[in-house]
Amino acid sequence: MLGFETAKPDEEQPSPPPEFSMAAGDFVSIYGCAKEKSRWHGIASCFFLDTAPCVVEYLKVMFDMLENGGVLINFGPLLFHWSGPPLRPDETSFEDYKSKHSHMDGRYLRSVDMPYDGVREVLLQIGFEIVEEYADLPALY
Repeated sequence: MLGFETAKPDEEQPSPPPEFSMAAGDFVSIYGCAKEKSRWHGIASCFFLDTAPCVVEYLKVMFDMLENGGVLINFGPLLFHWSGPPLRPDETSFEDYKSKHSHMDGRYLRSVDMPYDGVREVLLQIGFEIVEEYADLPALY
């Protein structure tokens, strides 16, 4: 298990009244639109990042959702639900691979899975500042 807290570097912001959102559906479609840009003071995600077909896309959307100084708090593993079947030696090209597995949802074939070191680097490259970082936290589930 890992946990991290990130923030967009900026000066302190005044505390507005609390606001909360949770929606069923595709995260990028719902929160990746212009009306969500810089709208949120904080995002809490729990057992969520590894549900992304592309974790980089989720992190970019989260960064854009946060106002300057906003905070992302994450808890959960990186077990990537969209991992596709491995490329086999008999598949000479990615086209062969896609053809062989065409019965599957395409997100399985385009998934981007990476270890935490890669996710951490993506966070920094996107523009997050890591404020606190923990690994191997117990989860009682």
